[in-house]
Amino acid sequence: MSFNQLQQRRIHVTKETLRYLGKDYKVEPGLGAERNSYLRDLNVETYLIIPDEEYRDHHARKSALNGAAGSAKDFRKSDGKQIQNKLGFGENQDIKDREMEVNDYLARAIDARSIDQLRSEHCRKFLLTFRKKEVEEKFSKERDQMLEAYFVCAAISFCGIAIVHLLLKIDLISFAIDCAGAFVTLFILVSVLADKSMCLPSSFRRLSRQITSSRRVCQAIACLMICSLFLTAIGPLVLRRDSSSLANHPLQNNASDRPFDFGEMLKVNITRKVRNDVPSEYFHLCVMLVIISCAAFQQLTTGLRTVVLGTIVGVYLVLMFVVFTDTFGTSFTELSSSSIGVPNSLLIAVVLIITALALIMHGQQTEATSRLDFLWKLQATEEKEEMEHLQAYNKKLLANILPVHVADHFMKMDKNNDELYHEQCDYVCILFATIPNFSEFYVELEANNEGVECLRLLNEIIADFDEILGENQFRDIEKIKSTGSTYMAASGLTKSSSDMRNFRHVAAMADFALRLREQLVYVNEHSFNNFKIRIGINIGPVVAGVIGARKPQYDIWGNAVNVASRMDSTGELDKIQVTKDVFHVLEPKGYPLTCRGKINVKGKGEMVTYFLNGYSRDRVQQERPNEIF
Repeated sequence: MSFNQLQQRRIHVTKETLRYLGKDYKVEPGLGAERNSYLRDLNVETYLIIPDEEYRDHHARKSALNGAAGSAKDFRKSDGKQIQNKLGFGENQDIKDREMEVNDYLARAIDARSIDQLRSEHCRKFLLTFRKKEVEEKFSKERDQMLEAYFVCAAISFCGIAIVHLLLKIDLISFAIDCAGAFVTLFILVSVLADKSMCLPSSFRRLSRQITSSRRVCQAIACLMICSLFLTAIGPLVLRRDSSSLANHPLQNNASDRPFDFGEMLKVNITRKVRNDVPSEYFHLCVMLVIISCAAFQQLTTGLRTVVLGTIVGVYLVLMFVVFTDTFGTSFTELSSSSIGVPNSLLIAVVLIITALALIMHGQQTEATSRLDFLWKLQATEEKEEMEHLQAYNKKLLANILPVHVADHFMKMDKNNDELYHEQCDYVCILFATIPNFSEFYVELEANNEGVECLRLLNEIIADFDEILGENQFRDIEKIKSTGSTYMAASGLTKSSSDMRNFRHVAAMADFALRLREQLVYVNEHSFNNFKIRIGINIGPVVAGVIGARKPQYDIWGNAVNVASRMDSTGELDKIQVTKDVFHVLEPKGYPLTCRGKINVKGKGEMVTYFLNGYSRDRVQQERPNEIF
């Protein structure tokens, strides 16, 4: 048996590796320095590991133990599974642990987002405004989805008050006040609802859109509408006192002493008093209706609602107990039918105050819920944006590892699908580019940080190649991998990028190879080096696929890949060697090529190859500047 045959059956290790292995294996001198100049120059001592019978017996016992472990595993999957479940172990226990972890996580999430904690952290205690001005500004610009319903409810309340006035046959001035209130209510209602009406002018719809898009403007309009309702409700009450004073008007008392004045008579007739049978409780109910209408406007803040309701109740109580004591005099003189003997007016005052306080508390709770919903919505939006940003970043990171079409395939596929990704590509152009003298440049010295600076320069070169690949004209070319100082790329891997009629992907690969050579010349000029590049190109069918579960790697296999690699390894420095198939594609397109002749290719025998010398004639003519002079 020759030494080479004996060497193929043994493991060749260095002295440093043997030192870590200890005395577990038998070795003999490897004599690596006699067969390799690199080992001889570095004076590296090598050994060959000899597999003996004891080694085989050890691994035979290990295999037997693995087989027994496999049988035990099968037993655990069948009968042993029942025993584990009875003892509290196995899959049920794992599921239980997972459920507990999920419940604990949800409990912590609920505690972190509790209502009381959020209110104390983000909102003020009574006014409920946000502590952060930017959040309050965002909340004020958010449109209330139920805004139209609030004003419609207020309009219905106004219609009720107006209908009661008509049924009670109020005087003309009160009727004029109702008409004015109706005009204000109708104008406000149309201004709010015009945004969704296509029959109105565009300018009016634009104005409505500006009104409804601001909470502060809507709050001001809501206060105006509530004031209109209140004035409409108490209008007959104010005019009732004025009309009562007309009983002592000079025109009535001294009619026989003065000449007839038609103007004075018309004034008296217009301001005649309300019917004497109108009960004062009517005004209480109208004001109560106004207070309830105020509660319909949920967009009012707690402070503003308190001011509005307090003003309505305060003004009406002043009218009851200070201004119009004669109007409500009968209510003060008559005692309530209850045993406590409280006047009805005081009961009405208490009812109004309690109703206002209840509506203020209800509005505060509603506003707190609305603000917390907005805060949760804002947090959800921020988390969604962060998730989308992270998803885009992960997708971009995945696209840097895998081609775009492969990354999309894995993003859309079923997570439980473990099928191997592979694709048959019929006409792919493959490129191998190597910097063969980089190994001579790489030296581990203290001056270059133990070789780190050399790797930094190689990284810049590879990054420049990747940047060229990002240009639009090379969008159909995919980088496969870079191993050491060798760069591998391919074009025509998808149906959209494989042009079987004009072979644009092959021409793009030829231009890319020329750009790589030009880029390395540029690097040499600025780094004061003398790197040489060697490029090989071939076309043919390949099989593309992804290998690996944890660190997947996209790669291509096939005879065309091997030939392209041979075009690189058998090529010449600073030249681009292509096969005859590539020549037949590029030569009709005007690319200058030179026949090298026949060369011996490992595994293929003799092949006729060509050197690509430059760009196509069409591109050179397009880039050549026009000679004006």
